[in-house]
Amino acid sequence: MALTRIISAVFRKGGDVTFLVEELKAVFDPRGGYWQPGGKFMPSIIAELGYIVEKHLQTIGLLKDTGSDEHQPALIDEKRAEFEAANAQQDAFAEDGGFPEGAQLCSKCATAAVVMMDGCMTCLACGESKCEWCVDEFNATPKKGPRTPSSFLLALKQKS
Repeated sequence: MALTRIISAVFRKGGDVTFLVEELKAVFDPRGGYWQPGGKFMPSIIAELGYIVEKHLQTIGLLKDTGSDEHQPALIDEKRAEFEAANAQQDAFAEDGGFPEGAQLCSKCATAAVVMMDGCMTCLACGESKCEWCVDEFNATPKKGPRTPSSFLLALKQKS
């Protein structure tokens, strides 16, 4: 009851309430979280409330949806098919969530969809990558900085 009163008070106060999403999603249960159907890990019930508030704020336009760009879904589907063809792994916690068995947990979207792609751990759900490099889209040369899988794959596809 106290949590609902605090959330309600923040919304009544007004101003920028978007900080509330990150604060709620950052709460971890000391006894561990739980897996939702589809392979998404929730670190706590409070974090799940944070995801619900985030969806609501995106629906009403207060938060921008940080989804993928227009090229990323097709490229992720292509890489997923390549991965599934090359690796048939078994995983104890994998459910039928549409992601390859053996996929690891993504730290960004909390979905068990991280696989090794092109020598880099990449999430098949949101495209998050652990590599510390990316490729310039115009000349396909590596450079330092955060990697964007869609721009990397698009640049390689255009170059070949």
